Amino acid sequence: MKRFLAIALILLQALSGFAQTDSAKLAALDGRLAEYFALLEYQDVSVKIEECDTLISSAKDSSVRRHIALKAYGHYLDSRLMGDEAVAVHLADRWFISGKIRMGSATDLMNARIFADFNRSSLIGKQAPVATFVGPQGDSVTLGGPSDSLSVLFFYDTDCAKCKLESLMLKALLEEKNYPVRLYAIYTGCDPESWASWRGTRFSLDADRTSVVNLWDPEVSSDYQMKYGVLSTPQMLLVSRDGTILGRRLDTEALRPLLDAAVDRECHEYGKAETVALLDNIFLSYGDSLRPAHVTAVAEMIAGRTLQAKDTLGYKNLVGDLLYYLTSKREEPLREGTSGFIDEYILSRPEIWNTEDDTLRVVGLARLNAGLLSRTPVGSRLPSMPLKGWGKLRRKGGLLIFHTHGCPVCREEMAAADSLGLDYLAVDVDEIGQQNPELQERLLDTFDLLSMPMIIEVGRRGKVLRRYVSLANNFVFSDK
Repeated sequence: MKRFLAIALILLQALSGFAQTDSAKLAALDGRLAEYFALLEYQDVSVKIEECDTLISSAKDSSVRRHIALKAYGHYLDSRLMGDEAVAVHLADRWFISGKIRMGSATDLMNARIFADFNRSSLIGKQAPVATFVGPQGDSVTLGGPSDSLSVLFFYDTDCAKCKLESLMLKALLEEKNYPVRLYAIYTGCDPESWASWRGTRFSLDADRTSVVNLWDPEVSSDYQMKYGVLSTPQMLLVSRDGTILGRRLDTEALRPLLDAAVDRECHEYGKAETVALLDNIFLSYGDSLRPAHVTAVAEMIAGRTLQAKDTLGYKNLVGDLLYYLTSKREEPLREGTSGFIDEYILSRPEIWNTEDDTLRVVGLARLNAGLLSRTPVGSRLPSMPLKGWGKLRRKGGLLIFHTHGCPVCREEMAAADSLGLDYLAVDVDEIGQQNPELQERLLDTFDLLSMPMIIEVGRRGKVLRRYVSLANNFVFSDK
């Protein structure tokens, strides 16, 4: 059921038995509707749309249904909450433009069509429409689609008094904060001299991380007015690097917190302490039943919550956090679960991980770990090495412990092996490096020895049964 359906039913029950809707009854209904809209105020736009459709379609009396639809449309048409215009566009398309419900007049319907047409393409969460503008030197610049930075689109006219004030406030904000963003200052007029004057003054910024691109379209050949809803000026939008509209109908005051949040997400710091603590709690909740498949389960949850909402940046930040977390761990289930996670959620999605920063901070780390995890994986046969006891290990199986000098965890694990009475082959990688550097290099190329100890359980005929084993945590041999 819809989360507010009970409230909707109370509204409709109050109207049950109406043969004709008189002014007193409609006034009572309007009071209930005001309460209903107030309850919905801070819900997601999709919830508001679903609830309004439910309420309208549940009204049996056509005049009541029409009254509710008009009230809902008017409420969201005039709402000051950013994003609510999407509800008005939906209501116009589904109920009025479709002819299911009659508007007050032909003029009202025409205005609803104009509103929907000039807002439909630039709603929050949609991809910024593709539109080509012209720069001061006659060069073409196309907006829409992925970019290498956050973008602020500021549509203005030099004869617009409000644009003059807004441009001063915008300039002050960008110089104060020095955001790593690109400002597209788009002149909507056709006076080249007036445009040149504004370019040299109002959009000359003292902010080295903020770039300015001056554009115009005097012939309006790009259809930017309808695509970006520019019926008046100023109009300002915020667009993410992947081309998603994050904010629209903004003024500078509203832009500031959106930019702060967007820049914080764009400049995400992977592996922060609070993120590690959160992931620790998630994986610790599995207890002794933790398996490699649980890594995939967490990644699937992240992908489901972000990509379904078209939040590509959120996906990248959370998946990157998970990668950094996993690469810092040596627990067997987490380490063995990392390989499939990397393949499925990073390396197989170049359309998401598509920036230079992604390559440097995430994709490069993913490839490094994929390479390490591919070295002598579970199920492969232990390769031959010219080391004492190695041949016996390949024939009969047992434990192989790679360790280094001065490694307290290595000492702890070998002490655990001794206390359990386990027979194992210890390989001191530092000592081999001193005696035979070429053999050490071969070992490093064959096994994941980025951090030690590295403990491998080997079965008969040299089959690798487990890796990243911990003997200090109740180790039990595999039954293979």
